[in-house]
Amino acid sequence: MNDDDGGRGKRSLIRTIYSGTQALRVVVKDAARARRIAAIVAKHGFSTLLESRKDEELSREQARKHLLGGADDDVPALARRDLAGRVVAMLEELGPTFVKFGQILSTRPDLIPGEYAERLSSLQDHVSAVPVDEVRRTILISLGQPVEALFKSFDDTAIASASIAQVHGAVLHDGRAVVVKVQRPGLRPVIESDLSLLRFLVDQVIDVFPEAETFDLRGMVREFEKSLRRELDFDVERQSLERFARNFKSKARIHIPTVHADLSCKQVLTLERISGQKLTALVDEKQRLDIAHVYLDAAYQMLFKDGFFHGDLHPGNVFVEDDGRLGLIDFGMVGRLSRQNRERLVDVLFSLMSEDLENVARIWFSIGKPGTTVDYGAFEAEVIDVLERHIVGRELDEWDLSAFFRDLAAGAVKHGIRLPSDFTMMFKAMVTTEGLARAVAAGINPIEAARPYIEELVRARYSLDRVKKQALVEGVRVIDLLWSLPSTIERLVEKLEAGELRVRLRHERLDESARVMSGAMNRVGLAIISAAAAVTGALTMGRGPEVALGLSPLSLIAFSIAFASTGFFLFSMWRGRR
Repeated sequence: MNDDDGGRGKRSLIRTIYSGTQALRVVVKDAARARRIAAIVAKHGFSTLLESRKDEELSREQARKHLLGGADDDVPALARRDLAGRVVAMLEELGPTFVKFGQILSTRPDLIPGEYAERLSSLQDHVSAVPVDEVRRTILISLGQPVEALFKSFDDTAIASASIAQVHGAVLHDGRAVVVKVQRPGLRPVIESDLSLLRFLVDQVIDVFPEAETFDLRGMVREFEKSLRRELDFDVERQSLERFARNFKSKARIHIPTVHADLSCKQVLTLERISGQKLTALVDEKQRLDIAHVYLDAAYQMLFKDGFFHGDLHPGNVFVEDDGRLGLIDFGMVGRLSRQNRERLVDVLFSLMSEDLENVARIWFSIGKPGTTVDYGAFEAEVIDVLERHIVGRELDEWDLSAFFRDLAAGAVKHGIRLPSDFTMMFKAMVTTEGLARAVAAGINPIEAARPYIEELVRARYSLDRVKKQALVEGVRVIDLLWSLPSTIERLVEKLEAGELRVRLRHERLDESARVMSGAMNRVGLAIISAAAAVTGALTMGRGPEVALGLSPLSLIAFSIAFASTGFFLFSMWRGRR
């Protein structure tokens, strides 16, 4: 490129930055920041995301070509790298909010292609330390007293500095060692501005690539906003720590740091200091195996028993203390899993252990959010192929859960199926747990370690108490539905009389339709009898002498009627399909 071409390229880039700044001024109120963002976006070859397109197909095609190719003269050489690399470089330069969003995206292989997830996982925060004077000022404003009044000593050198907060060591007046997590000053306005920009860029991406709607990027941004706002409120982390402490009260070898609530608020969190060595630093093989089992037991209790789990149990957040306890830190990212979803997970693992491949596919399909045109046969074949590659014919200690879940999630994306975010976070936690346990103790079997929790969930799911409660809930639900049927019919009649209801009727095969309708009404009657009998049986359990399995004579008769009615119902359904 000669000097004239270079000059034209520079002028073109300047024009791009200027026009991009004008577009961003609506989103980013600070003119200087708008200019900087426009320059970063243009530098990495994404300037067309700042342009306005009024539903012009040609303009969209040009934008797609520019973004994917980056071959125009005014696009710097840096922007001509592969698209995933350009995205990573741009997010890192845009700052912590965008880095965090990229890191969250990297944990969602069900939403984005695997190669993008892999590149995004390399994103790193590049933040400078907050001057200690500002840290002290934040503590004074937040807690109402200076550092000297609150602590016996305070370390001016930060232990760690991240995009949300900075951590300093301190000692209380009674001599106990603590860590003080202090939110970076002036963070909220910047994050709010960044979130507005993120929404704008996602809208622009979807405008250029309408097919990206499949990945629900807007939904991801909404989830990210909620997660980030929770992370900005240290009261939420304090409550999480207190909940984990209650959950592990009976586990003497698990150490959750104590929260000093009188020295904590939304911007400052003061915790007991955990000290020890990393799991991977242990030398003695016997000790490594022992601590790996303790680690797995803690992780599986969170996942399968409590349904409330640490979202990032990597080696930097787990320490072996001198007394042999396992200390856990950094509870800013936690996941929640309802009992229903835990049972679904158990169903998956139980089916894996019995190699019921078709059932794994069915459960996986019910867990996900399928699009409107999913070919279930092709999806099932995809799942079975993944199972045969990673699970079938292998011993439990040979299972590679990380590769299995990665390929399973990729298969879901391929067939237009998205997984709930709590499941993907749980899978990430399981993969992290498995990976660290294997790194600490070679030959350990993480799946076997999970078996007691899986079996306990299965026992609890099919216990008499659970069956009684489930029968009661479902029976009451059916009866409520049937009770509401007359009022629903009454409303329909009112609409019909008022002329507000239109009915399209075709007099084809009327006799057959009448027969089908009669059969349907008979089945409704059987359903009513079955539901009423099930509720009666559930309510009368334990009332009167026990006949068998905790059943009284009345409950036994009621359940017998319920089972018989259900049998007739299923038989009539089968006969009706012949």
